[in-house]
Amino acid sequence: MTYGSWLSGLRFVIGHLSLVICHFERCMTQPSWIKGTVAAIVNPRSANGRTGRIWPRIHAELRKVLGEVRVFHTQSPRHAIDLTAAALQAGHRTILAIGGDGTVNEVVNGFLSNGRAPVSEAVLGVIPQGTGSDFRRALRLPLDERAAIRAIQTADARPIDVMSVTYRTSEGVALSRYAVNVVSFGMGGAVAARVNRTSKALGKVSFLIATVATTLRFQGNTVSLRIDGAELQNVSISNVAVGNGPYHGGGMWACPRAVMDDGVLEVTIIENMPAWEIFRDISYLYNGRIYEHPKVRYFRTTHLEATSDQPTLLEIDGEPLGQLPLEIEVIPKAIRILRL
Repeated sequence: MTYGSWLSGLRFVIGHLSLVICHFERCMTQPSWIKGTVAAIVNPRSANGRTGRIWPRIHAELRKVLGEVRVFHTQSPRHAIDLTAAALQAGHRTILAIGGDGTVNEVVNGFLSNGRAPVSEAVLGVIPQGTGSDFRRALRLPLDERAAIRAIQTADARPIDVMSVTYRTSEGVALSRYAVNVVSFGMGGAVAARVNRTSKALGKVSFLIATVATTLRFQGNTVSLRIDGAELQNVSISNVAVGNGPYHGGGMWACPRAVMDDGVLEVTIIENMPAWEIFRDISYLYNGRIYEHPKVRYFRTTHLEATSDQPTLLEIDGEPLGQLPLEIEVIPKAIRILRL
């Protein structure tokens, strides 16, 4: 054997040995919740298109940590619902939602497309992008995608509650949707509609600008509520938030006592206030002291109904989807999700 052929053979052996070692290290460090190939549902348009631009970097980091990842890109609204359902049907048991709160909502609806999770071992993970990223705050995930990937590597797969929501479109058509974070109506719905009509390039600032613009024009809504059988008639509101998670509106602490796995929803009713009073007291929504405000009422419930004689916009997990009448019911521990 010549020296050259011997050296070539040695390089071949070392190369294959390196692959074996890398595979072994990955297997030793892979999270226990990974079952088979991971599927990633990616919304390249989230965060004003930033997700699509940096996707190759995210993909490389995911493969480094999780191994092979099957990628599905969304192309239109509701596409993530169908992609998630198809991925689960194809046998994927770990689904990553890569996008904003709206993408996460659609993936959750894909999990529950038949009314329940298709298999008990299916797990949802979130790599937050998007404008508000309120749900990732409840999961205690960092906003930086690389840090989030490292975080979910050590996260636990735990069940959380989901909200079953029935509402109306502006044409009066009844629709149903699942939600995992917050459903709000009144000013929250109007703000979400304004954000959706404008650029989200400024991230959290987009919500602040929309909130200011909406507050200056908002006249309040009169609604009637049924909360676990108790009736509140003709309540003049600025906003009502029903929370499985605590945050909405790009960091507002709307339901600070909400816990995602306790089988109960938090209801925060903000009575109608003039714009100057809202601006004066806006800090209550960011410091966790909202229930100390004299014009705020707080309830815990498993079921809520809301009606109004006037158009009252609503948002579901940050997406402006319709208006009242509305019915919400909690589904305890409906899906498993990666949490810190």
